[in-house]
Amino acid sequence: MHLREFVFAAALALTACGGSSGNTTKFTATLNGASETPAVATAATGTATFTVSGTMVNYSITASGLSGNATASHIHVGPTTVAGPVVLPFNNINNAPGGSVTISGTFTSTDVVPQTNPPINNLDDLLAQMRAGNTYTNIHTAAHPGGEIRGQNSQQ
Repeated sequence: MHLREFVFAAALALTACGGSSGNTTKFTATLNGASETPAVATAATGTATFTVSGTMVNYSITASGLSGNATASHIHVGPTTVAGPVVLPFNNINNAPGGSVTISGTFTSTDVVPQTNPPINNLDDLLAQMRAGNTYTNIHTAAHPGGEIRGQNSQQ
């Protein structure tokens, strides 16, 4: 094999590799009270979008109709109907009048909160759980400290 052919083959192999450094991946969630565990009677709705680019994830979470200001928002690990631990907190909550909120920014592996079951220690582990449909995003309020709206993250 000539050097040029070897370099081309190596470049193809790197392009085919998985993990967070692969092609851009997008996840979305539709948030509502019925998806919370236990279910919450609320008119609030929201959406979450996560776009993986290399070793970072850009996110945008919006909601309206909340019972009050958002007090917290997270990605949790857990299947539908199960309340699971926080694996990624969002700290930049921008509340607006009327129960509306926008949460946006970027996170990396250093922002992931390690978990033991299932094992999540870094961004690749979190993305594997997201691809498996085993994570959800939710928004908490003072009236609903366990979460007012929730949605399972799914790959698009």
